[in-house]
Amino acid sequence: MNQAFSVKNLTVAYGDRLVLLDISVEVPRGVICAVVGPNGAGKTTFMKAILGLVDTISGTIVVHHEAISYVPQRRTIDWDFPVTVLDVVLMGRYRTLGWCRRPSEVDRQLALKALAHVKLTDYADRHISQLSGGERQRIFLARSLVQDADIYIMDEPFVGVDVFTERVIVEVLKDLRAQGKTIIVVHHDLQTMQEYFDWMILLNIKLIASGSVREIFTQKNIEKAYGALPAFLTIKE
Repeated sequence: MNQAFSVKNLTVAYGDRLVLLDISVEVPRGVICAVVGPNGAGKTTFMKAILGLVDTISGTIVVHHEAISYVPQRRTIDWDFPVTVLDVVLMGRYRTLGWCRRPSEVDRQLALKALAHVKLTDYADRHISQLSGGERQRIFLARSLVQDADIYIMDEPFVGVDVFTERVIVEVLKDLRAQGKTIIVVHHDLQTMQEYFDWMILLNIKLIASGSVREIFTQKNIEKAYGALPAFLTIKE
């Protein structure tokens, strides 16, 4: 089986508001896949449906791995909670440990290795409230890395981060892909699509297109999703 997951005829609504309609896609293993579309297109809902976090009206979702790591949006977290950077990263080990066991020295070393990967080694003992937006995003990424998952699902990891953090995130995503992992990212910046991603799902409540960036990222498809090609965007076809 070369698929990471498949979705067939997925429909989701919040009350009377239709959010996703009859979505069918397949995503292969070992790609960095962007979920793209205008505001209100259903991108985050699509991710949550894969994770089983929202109720669906119809459709089937088959995930061909048990180990999935989820990196939510930063604004969903209480950053005043009294924990250190290392504490947050170690939370990624709880799936393996269970909630009643304390992290071992092995767990601690894995967490420190993940912090080194995201260039935050010197921040291990710092309180999370003292961090910038980009540093907070890198903590989330480190917490995800210690889970050693097969699929990484990330909701807007590039939003509100500095240039250095963006480079670090891209480097980590490409390292994960080289290990055969599958990464699914809700993404907004169309200018970086061709540089950062090799697969894409283009949504606007309905599925516009899905497949390799080389084939799908075209002026015609972007105009179908957004209504018009953004003035700042140049597509290399």
